[in-house]
Amino acid sequence: MVTSLNLVYSAAAVRRMLATTFPVVRIEKWWKVCLVVFKGRRACFMSRQAFLKHFVEWRKAQARALQVTQQLQAPNKFTVRNETKNYSYIVQATPSGLFCECEDYHNQLQFLSKGCCKHGYSVLSYLGFSSLQHYLAALGSGGYLRSQTG
Repeated sequence: MVTSLNLVYSAAAVRRMLATTFPVVRIEKWWKVCLVVFKGRRACFMSRQAFLKHFVEWRKAQARALQVTQQLQAPNKFTVRNETKNYSYIVQATPSGLFCECEDYHNQLQFLSKGCCKHGYSVLSYLGFSSLQHYLAALGSGGYLRSQTG
């Protein structure tokens, strides 16, 4: 079950960030750090900022394997397909952000009040943006969604 704590501060994230397979017993979120307690190992502190950066970078990395197709009947809608897992999601690009129908995006909205899933990052890359912040800034300054073919 996804909670506000384990969405960003998860045992899987700890293992990826530290390149370890040690079992994580618990993660305590403190002011600027998290205490990570391992089974049979010494606990360590990890920066909350490092978790947040990893949260974004992990999704961007996963986005690279996805295929994006712009819908001809609705140029601000994109089909994002994962060929390996044989599924696809619709992502809608608007001036206020990207909206996806996937569970990760909805969990981010629920617990973080904003979000960008791997499908959203795939669309951002397709549109030529390196981050959601750059996308929002471009649209906020009179930018527009450019029509793509391909």
